[in-house]
Amino acid sequence: MIGATTPADVRDRTVLLLLATTGIRNGELRALQLHDIDWRTGEVFVRRTKGKRDRVAPLIEEAGAALADYILRARPKVDSPYLFLSFTPPVGPFKCASPVSRIVQRRLRHSGIEFVGGAHLLRHSLATQLVEQRRPINEVADLLGHRSINTTALYVKVATSQLAEVALPFPGGVA
Repeated sequence: MIGATTPADVRDRTVLLLLATTGIRNGELRALQLHDIDWRTGEVFVRRTKGKRDRVAPLIEEAGAALADYILRARPKVDSPYLFLSFTPPVGPFKCASPVSRIVQRRLRHSGIEFVGGAHLLRHSLATQLVEQRRPINEVADLLGHRSINTTALYVKVATSQLAEVALPFPGGVA
């Protein structure tokens, strides 16, 4: 687990929690602005998605608490609408994907998890976890912002045994 000793620790923990629990992409995370968080409903409004459609992702309690802590205690006090900011001058939003991917890689490596990849690993892990929990595929597709369930099925590599459980009977009887 990431300690909360420095502002970067607080930010990085919040970044990991949001990526792991909302299914948002690296670019969507970087585009988040302060007004995209609806504290009353516990939702994150995701704009500028890959599919050019806005969507809403749930903000679970732990991620919401981490986000509030980051905003109140660790986020640099600069006039920027963007939620996540770098701490290296000039302080501002992440301009490309690599800083977020480095956060994921560094923090997972520090936890003893070695892998090749970046922030997308957490999106894939969430989708796989939801499928393993037998969540409806259309629910997973909505969370990920996929227009087609076929994209989601490929994305999470749905197990054949799980597909067999939901398959409709052959109309002509037993084959």
